[in-house]
Amino acid sequence: MRYDNSHSMIVAWVKIALPLAALALLSTLFMFSDKVDPQLAQFYAKVDVAELAREQRMTSPTYAGMTEDGSALTVRASAARPDPNGGAGASAERLVAKIESRDGMVTDLTAAAGLLDPGNEGIRLSDGVTVQTSTGYRMATPVVQIATDRSRLEAPQPVMADGPFGTINADSMLMTTNAAGSQDLIFNGHVKLIYQPQE
Repeated sequence: MRYDNSHSMIVAWVKIALPLAALALLSTLFMFSDKVDPQLAQFYAKVDVAELAREQRMTSPTYAGMTEDGSALTVRASAARPDPNGGAGASAERLVAKIESRDGMVTDLTAAAGLLDPGNEGIRLSDGVTVQTSTGYRMATPVVQIATDRSRLEAPQPVMADGPFGTINADSMLMTTNAAGSQDLIFNGHVKLIYQPQE
């Protein structure tokens, strides 16, 4: 092969040398690469690599559905893992739920923990549940059970609430849809209302 000048000869050699050097560098990386050490990886990552490798876990799961009476239900969590008791559901952390009824009422819920089992028992929020309705009620209770097939929200344990008319303490609370399609909020058991007139 003849070259007209030295520049053409250099270009021809570079076209051969550079791909060969790249191939040699790539093979070296594969040859000397080692498995990731979770202990070392923790220094560079904000997540617990060892924990992620040990357990089954889903980050940011979302459930969205429509009940038979036309309410929209959305539930989000920061993480979920299989039920430790062997059930069909999944235990979840830091849940945020929203129920939007046909009549326009919106109910927002937050909880530190919960159990997602839409096919069987619904969604259970626990470890300090807060409930806020668009009609002006703010409630706190240890546990809330949300049905996924109909508009039904139940707090079987004591409830403390602030509402448009004052503060309410009750043994339990139930929110359902009546025949007209609007939401009923019912406080049961020993109910104590401290009335605060509106100015």
